[in-house]
Amino acid sequence: MTRGMTALYLLLTLGVGVAIIASIINTQWVHGEEWRALGKKREAGERIDPARRGIIYSSDGKILATTVTECDFYLDLGNDIALNSKGQPEYDKQNRPKETGPIVDSIFDKYLDSVCTMLNNAVPSRTADYYRERILAGRAKHSRCYLVQRKLPYSVWLEISRVPGWNGGVVKSVDGQSVIHQERAHIYGNMAGNTIGFRNSKVDNSYTGLEGYYDSILRGQDGMFTTRRLTKGLWLPDEPQDGKEVPRRTDNDEIDTIIVRKKIDGNSIVSTIDTRYQDIAESSLRSALRTYGGTAGCAILMEMQTGYVLACVNLAVDTAAHDYLEVRDRNIAVSDVYEPGSTFKTVILTAMLNDPAITIDTAMQLKSGYKDFGGKYGVIKDDHTLAGRDSLNVREVIEQSSNVGMSDLGWMYYKNRRDTLAMLVHQIFPYAKMEPDVKAPEYETRINNLKASNRDFLNFCYGYSTKVSPLRLITFYNALGAGGRMVKPLFCRALIKDGRKTEVKPIVMNKQAMSKQSAAMMKDMLEGVVEHGTGNNIKNNTYGIAGKTGTAVHSYANLHRYNASFAGFFPSESPRYTCLVVMEDVPSYGRQAAIVFKAISDCVVAIDKSLSDGAVKSARPKLEVDSSAAMQRPTLARGNREEIMALYKRLKMPMLSDESSSTWVYYKQPTDSTQAQYVAYEPNDGKVPNCKGMTAKDAIALLHSKGYRVRINGYGKVKSQTPLAGQVLKSNSRVELTLK
Repeated sequence: MTRGMTALYLLLTLGVGVAIIASIINTQWVHGEEWRALGKKREAGERIDPARRGIIYSSDGKILATTVTECDFYLDLGNDIALNSKGQPEYDKQNRPKETGPIVDSIFDKYLDSVCTMLNNAVPSRTADYYRERILAGRAKHSRCYLVQRKLPYSVWLEISRVPGWNGGVVKSVDGQSVIHQERAHIYGNMAGNTIGFRNSKVDNSYTGLEGYYDSILRGQDGMFTTRRLTKGLWLPDEPQDGKEVPRRTDNDEIDTIIVRKKIDGNSIVSTIDTRYQDIAESSLRSALRTYGGTAGCAILMEMQTGYVLACVNLAVDTAAHDYLEVRDRNIAVSDVYEPGSTFKTVILTAMLNDPAITIDTAMQLKSGYKDFGGKYGVIKDDHTLAGRDSLNVREVIEQSSNVGMSDLGWMYYKNRRDTLAMLVHQIFPYAKMEPDVKAPEYETRINNLKASNRDFLNFCYGYSTKVSPLRLITFYNALGAGGRMVKPLFCRALIKDGRKTEVKPIVMNKQAMSKQSAAMMKDMLEGVVEHGTGNNIKNNTYGIAGKTGTAVHSYANLHRYNASFAGFFPSESPRYTCLVVMEDVPSYGRQAAIVFKAISDCVVAIDKSLSDGAVKSARPKLEVDSSAAMQRPTLARGNREEIMALYKRLKMPMLSDESSSTWVYYKQPTDSTQAQYVAYEPNDGKVPNCKGMTAKDAIALLHSKGYRVRINGYGKVKSQTPLAGQVLKSNSRVELTLK
């Protein structure tokens, strides 16, 4: 080696050495912090520990909404013939080609029907054949990540994962995200859906209904904790240090900090909804809509003194289900506004009675049947039933719902004081935004310009030329029944935090919205509506109802389609509850809505024990009863033992039963050698219990205790069930009950 080559070699060695030292200095001291942070980022990370959302309870102690574990069910359906090193098929000892893939053909074919049956039981709306065809289609494509069903119950997903030979084919994560996730579930299915609330389809991570209004209470606080890499794909959480600030490098290559925090699960709330009343209101309204047609309807039941909404049904046509259901984001009670028609005559007359400038004598005679008030659109006609009456007094105008009579009264006193009438109505009716404690759009409610035309003014006098929502209208009727005290409708009864319940107190909007004298006069007239007026189809001899029928044209493009309604309160002897029923776009009148009202009120009177202490009248004559008849016993075929015992105790009658401590009992008929008695009923696990003769509440409780889901049709006691009692049925399957 020449001297030149040696020198060059030394220079190169020296240059490389200097470069290495410079690189070490640069890495260690100049950019040391950055590289150490990057290394820490790769070896340490942050994780979110999602908080569990709080539960929404009903006022009668049932769970309406809670968080459940669901899964998106994917299958790895890839399957090929195993090849040797020469690319030729490999064969087993039976000379069959060997298979590769998570689920081999023999195992796939053997258990496919069982898997499809499990899926059908979990999602009854889709048949086992549907799933069979779907999975076979994915198999034909050798799909490695094939979506079979979203939102499958975790228990079913786990059961399929345990099918022999199928575990490898059940996909556990997609794109790095677990297929298992937490979702909100409405335990009673579609019942009170819009009141409870849904995940908002328009705004991410938000809700409607009670879920939306009380989101900050229900949501809780997600936990944040740091982790360190143990091995590839395995991270070990650090010890939690609540409130500790931890530096991290962001995706923009900047340094910021996160605050480590503990997970705090959400608190629960108790809604005002009572599932017993909600069920009867929903069933009755759906039945009426099916009978008379229509596009939508709502029914609201409110407790008069507190404003607690005990039932709120919002049914609209679901074209996919071909039925009337709670359609997502369609809160009819809060959001729909419409011309109310004759139910608003009560508001107009109350406003007039409240006017200190005039004195309306209920005996004064008003025009009815037909009247021409002058001008191009000045003719007002009544329904044909009043065509033979020339005049009515004020009481009869309300009882018979005369449009002409109300127009005559308005024309007489307010023809030249139209703004005064509008002002009086505004004073007693809640036109302003109510902002109820359910998240739903509230649209404009208004009164037309009554000076614009005589027709607008005359229409206003009998319930048109104004737009209101059902919730505002029931708020007015509730105040009328309470003697003028107007309370805000409430959908939440209590908040639960750390096991302690805090009541949501009633909110008084107006201590005296109308005078007590006006309220008393209107109450008396509304009783007359039911006794011998347009609402006489719901007259009964058990308790009094004060209310008003309403019929308004739904669309001026078709004058034969109406919004039928009935609003009122009961028992009228001592009002406790207010109810409103609205059926939109039906070819019928307010009398049909009144039938739904009475079905709801009958249920309330039957359930509310306090109404048996003199609040409800009894017009039935007392009968002489012989001693043998007096000894007859009321019987329930099956039910909760403690509740049946309480019933007999209340009636001061001895309950004959065996000495069993069983939760459930059934009535055993007497024989020649034995007396009638209740004996223990212990349904076998895995078999459908016999619910025939039970109340809906007991049947639901029994079936839920056995792990079954329930669907109810009708109201009353269980008449029939599907599947039949004693049939073998897997957990999480649905049992359908028909009540009558």
